[in-house]
Amino acid sequence: MVLDPVLICKGQEPGHALDTDQALKAQILPLATFVTPNHFEAESLSGLEITDLESLKAAAVRIHELSGAAVLAKGGVRLAGPDAVDVYYDGDTLEVLSAPKVGDVAVSGAGCSLAAAVTAELAKGATPLEAARTAKAFVTAGIRNRVASGAPFDALWQGGPR
Repeated sequence: MVLDPVLICKGQEPGHALDTDQALKAQILPLATFVTPNHFEAESLSGLEITDLESLKAAAVRIHELSGAAVLAKGGVRLAGPDAVDVYYDGDTLEVLSAPKVGDVAVSGAGCSLAAAVTAELAKGATPLEAARTAKAFVTAGIRNRVASGAPFDALWQGGPR
């Protein structure tokens, strides 16, 4: 079971759905085999403040310890530096997935598309790490080809090269 732990959406205030957040942690997280938290969700699930790559790694490890699941903790554009970094950890392998940042503003649809891409790759027989790598590349391409909308955020393009 791939879990995209949507604890906050773009523009939403943290802690808006605290009861739901607690239920997700207590009842759903233990069922997951793969978890894809964004920066805020990784902080919430791990109980750690994420300020840099090392703290993102620590959060991925902590979430794995709590769930037993493979974790792809997303740092994205929120961490300083030229690259959008995510951390994969499955209890044995810790790997930093990195790609040059495409802009400096988060894009709507990136997190759910990442979880969907991981799910699709696992269904095709990829290992969890292979699925994470492929999903990261898919989302990076989608961000590069983002679509402007009437919403406050650009949207990820899922249709391949434009």
